[in-house]
Amino acid sequence: MARLTGIISKLNGSAGNLTFRQNGGQTVVSEKITQTTNAKTELQQKQRLKWANIIREYQVLQPYMKLAFGGTRNGRNDYNKFMSTNLSMTPVYLTKAEVNAGMCIVAPYEITHGTVRSIAVSGKGKKAVTDIKLGNLNITETTTVTEFSNAVVQNNKQYNYGDQITYFLVHQVVNKVTNIPMAEVDACCIVLDKSSEAKLLSLVDARGFSVQEEHLAAQADNDFGDHGMVWIHSRKQSGKTLISTQCLICENNLLAEYQSEEAYLNAVDSYGGVSDVYLTPNGKLKPTSITSSAEK
Repeated sequence: MARLTGIISKLNGSAGNLTFRQNGGQTVVSEKITQTTNAKTELQQKQRLKWANIIREYQVLQPYMKLAFGGTRNGRNDYNKFMSTNLSMTPVYLTKAEVNAGMCIVAPYEITHGTVRSIAVSGKGKKAVTDIKLGNLNITETTTVTEFSNAVVQNNKQYNYGDQITYFLVHQVVNKVTNIPMAEVDACCIVLDKSSEAKLLSLVDARGFSVQEEHLAAQADNDFGDHGMVWIHSRKQSGKTLISTQCLICENNLLAEYQSEEAYLNAVDSYGGVSDVYLTPNGKLKPTSITSSAEK
């Protein structure tokens, strides 16, 4: 059992094999009872190691994610739902030192969850094209919000005036001092308005508000580097925020490296290893030569 502070200090309920409850203003975390009493089996270590990068990416995205999972419902808030949803994703393994340094590997986590139809995207990076049809609209420096809004509403029956389209671009960067991979976010949004003469590109990022194949798309001539991106559709209805379910679309050379068996072994070793090596002797066991007294 442990008492937590910081980003996960508001958690209640369960996620994965961990249970959270509030006690005297602090969050107490404990593991659910399982069949084994060994706290360092390989299965349990793998489960624990999933948490670090998910929490770190949530920290990076959280300022932009109000009501991203619908807010608090049935005692579970956005923190809980983000964590429990993404624990089923392919794990990203960080060592204890990397976690303490604030490392974050941009991964294709689900960042919003709701009932509005998801925006489908084909391709990645500069080839990413959404299913939002724009007809013959060509987005330029003179394109107004009204022109863009009309193109979206008139060509896509699931969009209405007053709806919002949000774009996230999550950069994989390296801290110049520590050389630790980190994540940074650029975010913008536009409300579909049929009477605004404001210039569209003065309000949104052209990297996510361009046209390819007559659809809303990423900027085709931009070098995005290692990153994740996403478009999100949301609307206000009866005092509630309704939102589409979306995952980051990642093009990140570091991702495979930190999902590898080597990354897992490094992470496990940094936390003291596993204690079931004799059950899997072809796994992590490193034989040691022992000299008996008779041989001395």
